Amino acid sequence: MVATTLLSAAALAGIALASPINVARELNKNYKTDVTIHESCNATQRRMLEKAFADTFEVATVAQEYVAKNGPEDPVFQKYFGKEKAAFATVLGVWESLLTSDKENVIFRCDNPDGNCGQVGWRGHWRGDNATQETVICDASYTDRYYNEYFCMNGYTVAGSPLGTHWSIDLIHRMFHVPSVTNELVGHYSEDYASALELAEHNATYSPMDSDALQAFAAHVYAVEVAGGGDACIGQPAESHDHSSSAAPASSAAPAATSSAAEACHTHADGAVHCESDSAASSTTAAAAAAQTSAAVSQDCHTHADGTVHCV
Repeated sequence: MVATTLLSAAALAGIALASPINVARELNKNYKTDVTIHESCNATQRRMLEKAFADTFEVATVAQEYVAKNGPEDPVFQKYFGKEKAAFATVLGVWESLLTSDKENVIFRCDNPDGNCGQVGWRGHWRGDNATQETVICDASYTDRYYNEYFCMNGYTVAGSPLGTHWSIDLIHRMFHVPSVTNELVGHYSEDYASALELAEHNATYSPMDSDALQAFAAHVYAVEVAGGGDACIGQPAESHDHSSSAAPASSAAPAATSSAAEACHTHADGAVHCESDSAASSTTAAAAAAQTSAAVSQDCHTHADGTVHCV
């Protein structure tokens, strides 16, 4: 009886050792931390995107190092992420994921497979259900975005200018939408700079995972620590706008079904349109998916796959 019991235990141990969960992993295997630039990008686009991604990883690295060195008691950290105990590890982990996650199949392309770049003002979009690992950069990005050297120039302020003014912050945003980059942790819990600050003050549970808060924090830290712009480059936030008045639900169609949207909008895989505010732009009427609502969508909106419209 004892022998049988021992044999059974040994057999079970053997099964456990042979099971996939106990197999040694290839911790030293090669994996890709840089995104792939698609063959649809010509030589000029490729050069610009390579510079843009270098800027992106520079800003993300500065943000990560700032968090690690200054900790959760830092006033800038608390301004964007509040005082929840989990905020420190979460924010640090987001930047770590963006910088070091395996991006073997993360692709940025320059063609227009879904037709969204034909919409007025669209600068790019995540392909969503059409190709969850792919992002399209539209032609307007190459004329409208600025590199890191332009931080704090030409009246730019973190609080008062669109988050996507610079390539680096825009690409941070776009990478957050790719599921494999942060394991779908980051989402849109605020709609603009002012509401991101309100979220941190009144409902900080979501702030460390809020796309706008993370982008604004990265821009703030870079503007002060690297660009040397000081308070003048941070600026003052405008009043947070009412989400219901500036964005209306779109249909649940996939991004490719959207036929038009306001300037600098892009569509998410969940069907929602996300737009970044730009005081210099006039709003346009979203058609197709967004046409089912009669509301105007502000500049830089994009559609999520669930059909909702998000505007910053």
